[in-house]
Amino acid sequence: MVLGNGKLIKDKHGNMELEDYNMKLLGKDRLREVIDLQQHVYDNLPNKEVLYMDSYEDMLSDMESGAKIIGVLNSKNRIIAYRYIAFPGVNKRNLGYDISLDEDQLNKVVHLETTVVDPKYRGNSLQSLTLEAAQGLSKKEGYNHFMCTVSPYNFFSLYNIMKNGLKIKALKKKYGTDEEEGLWRFILHSDLNKKSLNPIDLVISKWANLDMQKELIDQGYIGYEIIKDTKQLNYVKFDDAAI
Repeated sequence: MVLGNGKLIKDKHGNMELEDYNMKLLGKDRLREVIDLQQHVYDNLPNKEVLYMDSYEDMLSDMESGAKIIGVLNSKNRIIAYRYIAFPGVNKRNLGYDISLDEDQLNKVVHLETTVVDPKYRGNSLQSLTLEAAQGLSKKEGYNHFMCTVSPYNFFSLYNIMKNGLKIKALKKKYGTDEEEGLWRFILHSDLNKKSLNPIDLVISKWANLDMQKELIDQGYIGYEIIKDTKQLNYVKFDDAAI
């Protein structure tokens, strides 16, 4: 199933060149290639905490339960980016539990799981393009709650996901065996069926000030907007947090 196509800018030995791409759903037969790309990107990260590594077995199990992988393929049919989305239902890993989502809404949650882009193809807005495709696919199937986790140390991923409408609803440790372990993650959420309400207060925080942000979230504020140039986060409190 082809979801889109166009031109990409590729960094080849320091020189930029145009290359055709196709975006489509990937089958289980290409999962090994997905895992290989994830490993390649992870190996080249200066801070390994920004990427949680999905295992082949977990992704395969998810795909057999309905999860989808949106792949971006270059002119040689090689996977150069992908977005992995899952539908957790009432499983305890549903991020809806982390933001106290109503129980009758848990089956409408989409997890925006890992998004990976080959370093040679960064700067092509592939995170945004694959997110738009994921939202279109999921909405057609009746899902309206989009949720994800983002490392607080990965500014550009946070910027990309927030500019596409997701808001910070929680900050906690995830992917560990207990609260003392795991990795710090923002938990972001958007509901396609809700509209923003009138704000009653605004507080500005520096992106790196996690203590302040945790305190604001505990007080009912939502990370609403991120400013790229200043790395400033605007936290807003609404008279009703249903956004």
